[in-house]
This record gives sequence, structure tokens and C-alpha cells, in this order.
Amino acid sequence: MALLAAALLLAGCSSSSSPKKSAGGSCPYTFALITHGDNGNFWSVVYKGAKDAASDTGCKLSETYGSQQQGQAEPDDTAENAQIQNAINAKVNGIIVSDHAPSVMNGTLAAASAAGIPVVLVNAGCDDADIAASKAITCVGQPEQLAGKQAGARFAQESASNVLCVIHQSGQNLLDRCDGIAQGLGVGDKCGTGDAPAAGPACTELILSTPNAASNPQQAVGQVSAYLQSHPGINAVMTLNNAVGQALVVTKPAKVKIATFDLSQDVQNDLQASPPTMDFAVDQQQYLQGYLPVQFLFVYNKHEGNAVGGGTTVASGPKLVDSANIASVAAAIAAGDD
Repeated sequence: MALLAAALLLAGCSSSSSPKKSAGGSCPYTFALITHGDNGNFWSVVYKGAKDAASDTGCKLSETYGSQQQGQAEPDDTAENAQIQNAINAKVNGIIVSDHAPSVMNGTLAAASAAGIPVVLVNAGCDDADIAASKAITCVGQPEQLAGKQAGARFAQESASNVLCVIHQSGQNLLDRCDGIAQGLGVGDKCGTGDAPAAGPACTELILSTPNAASNPQQAVGQVSAYLQSHPGINAVMTLNNAVGQALVVTKPAKVKIATFDLSQDVQNDLQASPPTMDFAVDQQQYLQGYLPVQFLFVYNKHEGNAVGGGTTVASGPKLVDSANIASVAAAIAAGDD
């Protein structure tokens, strides 16, 4: 799969062609990008990837920033589903969508496929059952349990095995991350939902009550700090949003390792501090979640239904980033590509 992705990135280039050369409007296709997330530092990178791919191919991109705008407590799944229907009505040539609520959206996505509009899922819905139910070609994203499992195994290696998994909003994909942490720690298939024990190995979920915690991380982190004070046996915290993770770093909790999902300039600074103030980050390389679907739909339309993925996920991650390898992705972070 990695070789195929690389081939797509190089498609149309010869020894005399320059990088990032646009097809100059030669592509007759229009693709809709519809997501559940807001326009914060994660999704802006996804959209940048999609825009770059549209520029590289010459295709048009109809961008609908996510149903969860800044300040909203949760994504509006009904609104996202309506955006999918609008794309069908507009007869676009392909739909790129985060399948945040499969029970709400899969019927509409299947209707798009039935109408001859190919669908590529992105970020959410990346399990085989949802790909099949939505009739999508594939999903580009991070296998969430695998990502959590790698994080849990990393904590276990560091003897930081009483882990608090901090959930900032609803979503099965976030629960899957926490469950993966439990698996990586070797404590079962599910992260616990009760009080954290006095000692590990253990995984305990903490669901933040702050509305739209990712946009109010300083307020949200107060709940985390209070939990740590009342549960002193916790020795590691995994935040599922990097803004929350960085805000927790600022509070300097004693004897607690902090890790997070996804990179940002602040996370880079934490990893490069001396000594590092963050242990590691899980990078799902969300730029690829925008870039690759546009390329996949371009190939699908141009080459008579040639599809990528075989009905399963094209993995954009996970990649563990720490103080030892953060320099290798620093340029991408600075360019807004990670």
C-alpha cells in the first residue's frame, strides 16, 4: 500500500518536471470534502493536504468545513449528513467524508455510491464494517486501536503503566484509542470507566465535561489536574487532543508522564525542551488524510473505476514521535503539513 501511495504522489512527473506542478485546470472533476471537525490545528492540515492534491491534479475541491465549528460542544452529525446529501444533489464526482456517526451517515453514503458517486472515508469510519456499510472505496486514516496499543506498549516499557486516557469529545474512534492503550498495557481489551486504581498496570477513561474542550484546553485541563490530585497513583496521562495535552504540560504535574495524539508547533516545542516536557506523541499524519483521497478519486474517475484499498483502510499512521525523532518532522510541522 505504501508503494501505491508513493506511486500516486509521483504520478505525472518526469525527470524534467518540477515538484508540485499543477495540472493547470486540466482535471474535469469536482470532489466534495466534508468533515465533522472544526477548523482548528488538526483539520486545517487535512484541508491543506486536500487543497494541495487538488492543485497537483487540477481538480476542483468543494470544501465544507466541519459540522463542529469553533465553540460548539460536539459535532453536528445531522448537519454533516445534510452536507453529504447536498453533495449528492450537486452531482459531484466524488465525496471525501469523515464517517463520524455511521448510524446516521452510512445510508446516505450508500445512496451516493448507488448514484455513481465514489466515496472515500477519512479519519473516522476506518473499520471494514463501516467501509462496507457505507459502500466506500476505502478509508484513509489511522487504525485507532493499533495507535492506542502502540502508545500503551510505550508506557509499559517506561514503567508508566497506570494510565489516564483523557477523552475530549464523543466518538467511537476516541474510545478505540483508549481501548488500544489497555491492550498495549496488557490489561484486557477495554479501558476502564471507573475510578483509577492506586497502582497499575491499568487504563482509566476520563471524559471531559468542558464543552468543546479542544477549543477551551485551559479550562478542560482543570478537570484533569483535579483528577490527578485525587488519584495520586496515576503515573501517565494520554490526551487524545494535542491542545489539551499541551495545556496539561503547562501545569507541570509531578511524577506524571504526558503523551498526546497529533503534532503541533507547541507539541514540537515540548518534545524538544531540555529535558522534554512531553514524553511522546502519536502522529496520524493527517496531511495524508486530505491529500491521498483526492488522488484516489482522481485515479478512480480517470481510469474507469480503478480503486485503492480493497475495501479496507489505507493507514496514514500511527507513527510515534519523541525527542529522538521530532527533528525529522519539524519541517513538515512548520509548513503546515503535519
